[in-house]
Amino acid sequence: MAEVVGESGIGKSRLLGELGAAAVRDGWTVLTGQASEPDRGSRFGVLGDALGDHIASLDPLEPLRLRLRVGALLEQLAPGRGLVLMLDDLHWGDEASLELLGYLVRHPPRRPLVLAVAYRPSLAPGRLTAVLAQAARQGRAGRVELGPLDVDAVAEFLGPEVSTRRCQVLHEASGGCPFYVAALAQVPEDQLRTTLLAGASGGARSGDAVVSVRDVPAVVRASMQAELADLPDGVRVVAQAAAVAGDLFEPDVLAAIAGMSQQDTDHAVDELVARDLIRPKGRGRFGYWLPMMRAAAYASGGGAWLIQAHARAWEALEERGASVLLRAHHVERCARTGDERAIAVLVDAARMTAARAPANAAHWLSLALDLLPDKGEDDERRLELLADMATFLGMSGRLEQARDVLHEVVRLLPRDAVDQRVRAVGFCATIEHLLGRHTEAGGLLLAELRRLPEHDHDGAAERDGRVTALKLKLATASLLSGDFAQTRTWASAARRAVGGTGDRLVSAGGTGVLALADYVVADIPAAQRNCDRAAELVDGLTDGELARQLDTVVWLGWAEQCLERYNAARRHLERGLSLCRATGQHHLVTYLLVGLDTTLRWQGQLREAADTVAEARESGQLVHSPALRAATLAMRCRIATFTGDSDQAVLLGEEACQLAGPADDWLSVLAAAFLAHARLMAGDPQGCVATLVDAGGGAELPMIPEPARPGWFDVLTTAALALDHVSEADQWAARAEAAAHLGLAGSTAFAQLARARVRHATGDTVGAAGAAHAAATAFRQIGDPLDEGSARLLAGIAMARTGSRAEALRELEQAHALFTQCDATGLHHRAVRELRKLGRRVPLGVSGQRNPRNALGAAALTRRETEIAHWVTQGLTSRQIAGKLYLSPRTVEHHIASIRAKFGVTTRAGIAAALLTAEHTESTERCLTSHPVAASVG
Repeated sequence: MAEVVGESGIGKSRLLGELGAAAVRDGWTVLTGQASEPDRGSRFGVLGDALGDHIASLDPLEPLRLRLRVGALLEQLAPGRGLVLMLDDLHWGDEASLELLGYLVRHPPRRPLVLAVAYRPSLAPGRLTAVLAQAARQGRAGRVELGPLDVDAVAEFLGPEVSTRRCQVLHEASGGCPFYVAALAQVPEDQLRTTLLAGASGGARSGDAVVSVRDVPAVVRASMQAELADLPDGVRVVAQAAAVAGDLFEPDVLAAIAGMSQQDTDHAVDELVARDLIRPKGRGRFGYWLPMMRAAAYASGGGAWLIQAHARAWEALEERGASVLLRAHHVERCARTGDERAIAVLVDAARMTAARAPANAAHWLSLALDLLPDKGEDDERRLELLADMATFLGMSGRLEQARDVLHEVVRLLPRDAVDQRVRAVGFCATIEHLLGRHTEAGGLLLAELRRLPEHDHDGAAERDGRVTALKLKLATASLLSGDFAQTRTWASAARRAVGGTGDRLVSAGGTGVLALADYVVADIPAAQRNCDRAAELVDGLTDGELARQLDTVVWLGWAEQCLERYNAARRHLERGLSLCRATGQHHLVTYLLVGLDTTLRWQGQLREAADTVAEARESGQLVHSPALRAATLAMRCRIATFTGDSDQAVLLGEEACQLAGPADDWLSVLAAAFLAHARLMAGDPQGCVATLVDAGGGAELPMIPEPARPGWFDVLTTAALALDHVSEADQWAARAEAAAHLGLAGSTAFAQLARARVRHATGDTVGAAGAAHAAATAFRQIGDPLDEGSARLLAGIAMARTGSRAEALRELEQAHALFTQCDATGLHHRAVRELRKLGRRVPLGVSGQRNPRNALGAAALTRRETEIAHWVTQGLTSRQIAGKLYLSPRTVEHHIASIRAKFGVTTRAGIAAALLTAEHTESTERCLTSHPVAASVG
């Protein structure tokens, strides 16, 4: 006997179907039957469904003769290898069928017979349990228990094109049941509406996804409504009250909602538990196990009844001192206009959830605004709630809605409400930037600044704070629109305006923007001083202080990576990301991830950079910003260029440019420059030159900050040489050298590399090798292994042409090792080819083949991968690790796949074993290193 056990929709019938199909292919006879609840009152209902007219002809009045004849009948029906009798939903099986199954277990036919049964264990009758137990005692039973899919399995089931957020919604709504997952996956995302409910614990929760029954596919809706229709009237009312109560409920609250006695309510709860519609959740609480069933029960209640039920729930929870979040869920469904008590509950709920769930907070405030009595547009409370709602909308990524509300707030605020106007205009400018409207943002800020009086002696410091905020925002607007000189002007003015206020947060923000502004106008000493000061100020701020103005970390991190301070940039950007996720400020996540991705590229950590871009892509789906989506596409183009997927890089770059638009701002220039490099690597040097020169504003690339130009002039040098335009390449190299006088090692190294390329092309191989080696040394100095590898590759090729084979091999082997470390596939293959030209045999496992077990080892793991590997060894799931590290589960899975590849293992257990071995080896090596005598003996 084969048992398939699991709850509704878990896949029992599908598994039986697969078993039957396999049996037929193997020559067995397969008969199937399915029980239903009405069958419980019939005789041989489920067996009759399977055996049809054969069993109908048997005499039920002679039990012994009946059993013998059924056994003989089964033997007759199995002319092939034997018979497979499959009985589905056997928890509804009638007594006669179950008794006969018990006889067959005790006295099996002489022909091979497989009984395959599927049932829900919570509804299994006693006779069925006895039959199964007897089969188990005889060693004739095999049991398959099907459980719900976790969210990672749902993501795998649905495929990589489905976002993590949608996978989570579908997982919660379906309870992890594959049937319901598949059905709901057909519902368009914009129609899959969810209602956020508070948890019974009183803490803030992201909520359970309760799908509207109207959105559920018809076959699922019919099944659920039929199950509810079979309930007795009183039990159905309690089922509806349970749906109103929330995710979890206690029986006494449920009685109040249902308007029934406690005794009747308890009996109804027992019946619902017996039918496995609700389940005990611990600590005297119950809840629906399947959110969709809860949605069906809720929808089965009448509209007027539901309003009254929510009102009763509100009163019951208030009497018991329940949290404001629990009460708010009911208030929104029963409150009336002008109900001050309801307004207070909704506003309190918004304040409580703002930091962790700004979308929820915006929802609560929108409800509170709807309940306000109409007292005119100048109502101060209405304006305050509108401003807060706009802020929460922006933080949650609903940018267009936030912008519309903010414009309305600015229009309605009186001129003398200076503080409120500055805050509203400042955040509105941030939203405009995220929407790619930099000119509009600057105009809005400048107009507001001109409304402020220049100075008075009363409260000058307070007004200076407001002036500082606007000037700081104007500096940001100038930076994002590509007006670098104006960026510096406004940033300097903002820092001066701080004056003697002693506001470290404002000072940190102004100094960070000024550092970036100094960089883009090529004042490197000033940029370095301001970067030092900004980092000192930011590091001295608590997380709570920094969270109030998180864009400070964006500009500081960007400035640090521009100034080749990669470790510091990574530290600050990762701190900003943690705070963004902890405080719900999703609108800044992509900016931070773009900065982090760029930093990781400079550090040569392309795999981790790819994971960061994947996370940025996922985060960008929460923030409806074409500008941020274009930035993410541009970064994906950049990574694909270095990892060897040139054709994909070009496609991504073209999409990024199209989305960024023709405006001459930082994003359009960035996207076009990355596309130019992708075209070069894809074999289109002419397209590279045309794209980069056009985006850069001409041959001198004035739209690109001067310190960054040598790297792009090197790209143009390479493209010109690919076209055999040697004189043109010499001009690009000369421009690189002219722009490399600013004191940054990386700029100098790119100029040296460009000159080395020209010398190699003109036959000066000795000069080329020397210049390339010098560039490699400079790249190593700043911690840029990818460009160091490119320089060493050129040095090795040049040295080989001079006949210095040993020196050439040394440079090429270093380049090969660096490209392997960076996962730079295309450049890695180029290094392999050059090594093989010199007769060097490249071992297996380092030229694209799968590495043998522990070939790379723990040393090849990134810092993040090492962290995740340790959590894996402790048995945490991807979702649990994601929660601890503020990452998405899919990003964690990317890291785990990389860890498995580097260790050469295929399972999580393999990761744990490999990490333990690696750490033991490392410990031994440290011991030997610290004891020279022991090392020499070894």
